[in-house]
Amino acid sequence: MATRELHRTVARLRAGLLVAVAVLAGVGALCPGAARAAAGTLSSGSYSGAVGAIAYQLYVPSSYSPTTSVPLVVALHGCTQTADGFRQLTRWDALAEAKGFIVVFPQQDTDSNSLRCWDFFADSSMHRGAGEPARIAAVTSLIENTYNVDPHRVYVNGLSAGGAMTSVMAATYPDYFAAIGIGSGCEYAATAACAGYQSADPTQAAQAAYQEMGARARPMPFIDFQGDQDKTVPPVNADQLVKQWLLTDDLADDGAANHSVATTPASTSSGNGSASETYTLSTYDDHAKHELGDYRVVHGMAHAWSGGDGSQPYSDPTGPDETGAMYAFFMRHPDSSLTRPAPPAVSQPSPTASPSPTASPAASPAPADAPVSPAGPARVPTVSKLGLTHGRIAFTISGPGSATLRLQRRVAGRCATVARKRRDDCARYTTKVRIARTVAHAGRIAIAVPKHSGGHRLPRGRYRAMVTPADPAGRTGNPRTLAVVLH
Repeated sequence: MATRELHRTVARLRAGLLVAVAVLAGVGALCPGAARAAAGTLSSGSYSGAVGAIAYQLYVPSSYSPTTSVPLVVALHGCTQTADGFRQLTRWDALAEAKGFIVVFPQQDTDSNSLRCWDFFADSSMHRGAGEPARIAAVTSLIENTYNVDPHRVYVNGLSAGGAMTSVMAATYPDYFAAIGIGSGCEYAATAACAGYQSADPTQAAQAAYQEMGARARPMPFIDFQGDQDKTVPPVNADQLVKQWLLTDDLADDGAANHSVATTPASTSSGNGSASETYTLSTYDDHAKHELGDYRVVHGMAHAWSGGDGSQPYSDPTGPDETGAMYAFFMRHPDSSLTRPAPPAVSQPSPTASPSPTASPAASPAPADAPVSPAGPARVPTVSKLGLTHGRIAFTISGPGSATLRLQRRVAGRCATVARKRRDDCARYTTKVRIARTVAHAGRIAIAVPKHSGGHRLPRGRYRAMVTPADPAGRTGNPRTLAVVLH
């Protein structure tokens, strides 16, 4: 790979939208460690339960009273970011103090993904009741049931990979969130390819999101920010995201794709940021002519949070106030049909004050009753020495669990991703075959290259074989890929 191309693609990786894996499993616990931040209380905590473990930061404003219900905002960071860094970038905590709401910042952990990416594109994290959506929902439920949160005013938002995961949360838990906010993100069921050019067909993604909503389907109000100079998640992704949610809402309002929600803007206007940057605002209405969507394209902005803290990465401090605009949109969209979810099974020790209010809170350690082996937490197996021998894909797996082989056919598209220090021939693939193999121990495995799918012979040509390991609990590890040619 040319040096310039490598630098560009590594920059995309750092921006936050590629491979992610699952988080540790355990038993429910809440372990906050509190610090005074500004006038309110900033604390760190962790949830661990049947769906896995996740750390978070929490900000409770000084005006909070248990006798008065308040809104809750869930904020999801992008790749390479932390909960604390995203808090500082977006200043959600400062706005929470000024307006009197609670904000929680879930955090991906480096054991699950060295880049802290949310696994928005993996099938294991696209469905209710498992994976990262279930863990984020558990934290949301935990906060709702610990504080006096108004269930009609609970919202989720995120940047980059966090924006893509916001789309996932809206599809998997529409009964938790009244509205969503997305910055430089992707539509539901997006692939990692959205970190280089366009993602999936929005019509198909809309149908997939509606099906995932199931009996809980309801129109989902959304606000989306996108920079027109974003080279990490190019603007076409935002166009697709907006169309996907409008089409999903069209299905969700009456169960039919009948254009009850239009995909053309109800209004278009322009505005200015704090300096020279301008933006174009397109609004969308539901069938009753009530506001449903808010789409803002910031001219001149790259991959960033508009109006964010200039001392933080991925900030465009001269752009319009993204945090403020999202909050205002959220407050215009309560949903009285939502109810407080059942609390997850947790224990709740009393918070302990941090000796340093200015220090970034650290995630709490795993609770004492979480299952841990004598040698430490169980590790997801890895795959190595991937090769093709006599028509069989052979590899070494480092421990017990399973390995899944996916044979993917390359389709036309721009080449824009990096995989394990070597360039993929093309970022966009269609899966043709999926074969899972359970293994009882570490060792060498060989799987015959499949030549048929659904009773039909696969077309000749070049394919990508992707092998993904998983431990016995189903936690997935980093996939490895290999080019194969079917003759």
